[in-house]
Amino acid sequence: MKLFVIIAVLVLDIYSVAEQIGILNNTYDGTCWGYYTILSNLLVIFYFLLALLNQLFGIVPLADDPVFSFTVTMSITLTFIIFHFLLMPYLIKMWKDGEGLNPYRLGNLGVHYICPILTFIYYFMFINRDGMKTIDGLWWLASPCIFLVYAAVRAKMGCRFYDGSRWPYWFMDFDQLGFRKAMRNLAVLLVGFGLLGLLVAYISIVLR
Repeated sequence: MKLFVIIAVLVLDIYSVAEQIGILNNTYDGTCWGYYTILSNLLVIFYFLLALLNQLFGIVPLADDPVFSFTVTMSITLTFIIFHFLLMPYLIKMWKDGEGLNPYRLGNLGVHYICPILTFIYYFMFINRDGMKTIDGLWWLASPCIFLVYAAVRAKMGCRFYDGSRWPYWFMDFDQLGFRKAMRNLAVLLVGFGLLGLLVAYISIVLR
């Protein structure tokens, strides 16, 4: 069962990422590398490749490390939460207005919903969480913090997205929102996701 889930996530996520970045429809332009969605799904692909190697040959014990697995799980869970609550409503509206792509296509659902949910299930079903502490639930915040630095560097370099903005998401657009409002948004999100990480870590320890 574990091997089946690993392979299923790998196949679906590789396809979904390829579709999202434009490889499958010849629309690739490199803009994709600025989005947390793509980077977090690449992390998932890397993680499950390690899990596959460990499952078949027992050579990558890191794939079964509970803190590392939790970090990957929460990183892709962030993709799901941000997309579903902050971005999906806008994409649906744009699509209904005749703008943008169908948000219900497999590639989009794969990177934002299916693979995050499968990764979450995999962590709870197959990762031994003995020795993990609730405070370990904060380690995963390194992921969004690293992305923020990465996004800031890209913005400083003048990289642009499809809408002309230097920032990938509206809630962190320092140019449009101003420094204070954008930082407030990010601070609220980081505190919220820190608390969520502690809660999920606690639950995962209780249910081990």
